Amino acid sequence: MPSKQRGDELRKIIKSIRDGTFKYASKEPVTTNWTQYDHAQIHEMADYLDNIRNLVEEADRRIKGRTPPGKRGPGRPPTDPADVAKALLLQTYADASNRAAEGLLLLFREKLSISCHFSYKTIERGYDREPVNKILDEIVVIINESVKGKETTFSFDGTGFSASNKENYADKRQKQNSKKGNKKAKSASSAKDGQADDSFPKSNSVAKMGFSYAVMGVGVQYKLISGMSISPDHSIGETTMFPEAFGQTLDCHPNLNGVLGDGIYGCRWITDLVSGNHATPHFLPRSNVTFDSIGATGWYDMLYSLWEDPQGWLEEYHMRSISETVNSMVKCRFGAAARGNGLNRGRRLRRG
Repeated sequence: MPSKQRGDELRKIIKSIRDGTFKYASKEPVTTNWTQYDHAQIHEMADYLDNIRNLVEEADRRIKGRTPPGKRGPGRPPTDPADVAKALLLQTYADASNRAAEGLLLLFREKLSISCHFSYKTIERGYDREPVNKILDEIVVIINESVKGKETTFSFDGTGFSASNKENYADKRQKQNSKKGNKKAKSASSAKDGQADDSFPKSNSVAKMGFSYAVMGVGVQYKLISGMSISPDHSIGETTMFPEAFGQTLDCHPNLNGVLGDGIYGCRWITDLVSGNHATPHFLPRSNVTFDSIGATGWYDMLYSLWEDPQGWLEEYHMRSISETVNSMVKCRFGAAARGNGLNRGRRLRRG
């Protein structure tokens, strides 16, 4: 088939997908094991406390095993970083303030094997301690080890976590897109690689704290967060933050096979980054796309696979909604505004 005709057909397919007229093949409904669901709901808190204790102690053991012991400085010895990490994870689970978290520490200290009681001020300053953050980062690695080799496809999506109850990210994004729809399209020379403006929406000037913006990678089978990039700066976009989240995912799962994302990631340089790491990208491109790769490895292959088998391609692509679901579930589960400065807000969100 002539390349021009193939390109025309591809653009028609993408247009039908975007305007909702594409005819999908039906899928079999997924069944739910309600017995296992009930068991998980009943044992959730007890299991979470056990997981906090075991994961933090394993992370602390690994870090100490590869770190030479240092000399203790003058003054009172600091609170054990492992104990502080346990308290922070308990605080995140309960969505509690620092003072309330000290009360939870009194209640669950023995269950978590915390050696001594400490004040809410120690909890408040917990994310400012590098040894604590090393433990929390190591926990992310340990958790992903449990599905290493089993989880091969990862979905990426950007969102914003409010630092004020006056802010709602979904509402801001909807208003931003509505304003863009009323404006004329920018000239091709002003857009890099034919890419739309991917900057995050500005926060309300009344709520000065704004958002902590995030791009998260999520495994589509086990729904574990594999990587996250966070910034309080709305002027940067999702594509700018994608490489960090993708890099963390790649560190945890070096043999990943598939990378999914919505149209905002459908640009040549991101496709090149993914395919260059031996993974198959599934990003829905714009309706005026062409097969010209302009040196981006994998761009032509991605478009050709969409043109050749739209049903199969979209069956894989639409699993990207799992990352959107995880974003929504995190916000529902941890609905209070993030506390602390921009850096600490990001760290708290990552632990959630």
